[in-house]
Amino acid sequence: MIIDIQSKIGEYLELIEAIKEQIDDPATAFAILPEIRKDMRAAEMRHGNGYSSASDLPATDNQLAYIRKLGGRIPEQGFTRNQASRMIDELQTVKKAPVTVEKLPKRRP
Repeated sequence: MIIDIQSKIGEYLELIEAIKEQIDDPATAFAILPEIRKDMRAAEMRHGNGYSSASDLPATDNQLAYIRKLGGRIPEQGFTRNQASRMIDELQTVKKAPVTVEKLPKRRP
């Protein structure tokens, strides 16, 4: 990823000016800048991918493979990590369910 240094410098200068408008001390404005950038990066990471949270991301290949191994059917489209996780839990519960064996009375000739 190539970063356009000039645009980043301009972005930082705009942020510093916006901070200076609210704070009289330039040293404090420069000290606050890194914290604001951290918050902005975190917001970009949360919203930049178009998903509201990680659970809304598409199911991983490992999840899909495990569901297949457990005998589950995977929907064609729109299967999220959260849905895959719930399906895995359900399939594991079914697989681990105790099997009850009922003894039948012996047949007498």
